[in-house]
Amino acid sequence: MNSFPVQLVAWLIATAWCAVLAVVIKANRNRHRILRPLPPGTTQANPQRLSVIVPARNEQDCVEVCIRSLLRQDYPDLEVIAVNDRSTDQTATILDRLSREFPDQVRVLHIESLPEGWFGKPHALDRAMALATGKLLLFTDSDCEFLAPSALRTAVSEFESRGLNFFTIGACYTMPSLREQLVVPACSEVVLQWLRPERVEDPDWPDTFANGAFILTDRAAFERLGGWSTVRTKVSEDFELARAYKRAGYRTGLAQALKFYNTRSYGSMRESWDGWSRILAGALTIRQLMITVLRMSIMTYLPLCAVILGAVHVVRTGDLSYFARGAMPAFLWAYLCRTGLDFTVYRLIGAPVSVAILAPVGRAFAIAASLRAALARAGIVRTYWRGAAFTANRLVTPQSPSVAAAAPNREIRAESAVAPHAAVS
Repeated sequence: MNSFPVQLVAWLIATAWCAVLAVVIKANRNRHRILRPLPPGTTQANPQRLSVIVPARNEQDCVEVCIRSLLRQDYPDLEVIAVNDRSTDQTATILDRLSREFPDQVRVLHIESLPEGWFGKPHALDRAMALATGKLLLFTDSDCEFLAPSALRTAVSEFESRGLNFFTIGACYTMPSLREQLVVPACSEVVLQWLRPERVEDPDWPDTFANGAFILTDRAAFERLGGWSTVRTKVSEDFELARAYKRAGYRTGLAQALKFYNTRSYGSMRESWDGWSRILAGALTIRQLMITVLRMSIMTYLPLCAVILGAVHVVRTGDLSYFARGAMPAFLWAYLCRTGLDFTVYRLIGAPVSVAILAPVGRAFAIAASLRAALARAGIVRTYWRGAAFTANRLVTPQSPSVAAAAPNREIRAESAVAPHAAVS
């Protein structure tokens, strides 16, 4: 730990962490205030009709909770359109029952097939647009539960007061397992550190951020942009839709909200592996993914290993001054910065802060998922999600055995925009 090369590396890492802290502090200062639900009894003058569109594919375990939570909303002019997208479980039966129970509020659309040239979710949302009558549109997911009765009213009020065309609200995840509590913050940080949510409304920042579980837009701007057909072949349609809005000169906005809605994390390790690999492959470029892997390896695990070795030395010798010599002060500073940032990220995501001490385990998963995503972007491996395979920005669509025997798998090119001017943090 006392050789000059080791000391040089250690102090370079420590200096880099100083830069990271400066970026984080500035980002926190620039963040919009946290939204809190408006109190009951407050009303909006001439509220615009709001159409909430909920796509569902094999979501029998959660779709009813989602729909009923929307029906408890106090927004005065609301319609809910639920889309059964080729489900093979009881999703269709549940939605039909809800439409009979609430005939004036819930409309159900059943989709039996996916046309060539479309990914599933954008196609389902696009088809639902034919039924929507609202001037405002909210696209949400079937695994979301809206908690506050005034959540939608608050979101629309914020949307209109800020003069936005596209508004997204960050999700609070339900993370009942230790696996989720480790993986969700680590992988979320990978996305957040590149897309810079605090600069969503900055016209000089060319990239933007979106959360597909909550996208609120005015219909006029959405249709002028081309609707969901604009991102019909995008792996991460939410990020790409937000980018399309910003490129077209529309105002995009982001907020974090308390007690608005919860969404589920992935239910199994396999789902986490496939889901996060797909998200990272769609949101980031190969260059960004490889920088992420190198940055995490060097700036996280080198200081961690050094501190562990130092602690072992202190236990064996009782020499506490070891941490004040050579490269150890720099490695210790880097370790403390990384740990402090972990606590901040865990609190932001909604994971138990006490679990942050195990964050290096979750970060190992994030490194592996980033590597897999980079290899998928390069066409070397595939990522999988809901029966489809993605590789080299293409969706390999599943086929029936008879069709597959007659012809090779059909591929749809998945256009994916580059996230330029990404921040290093």
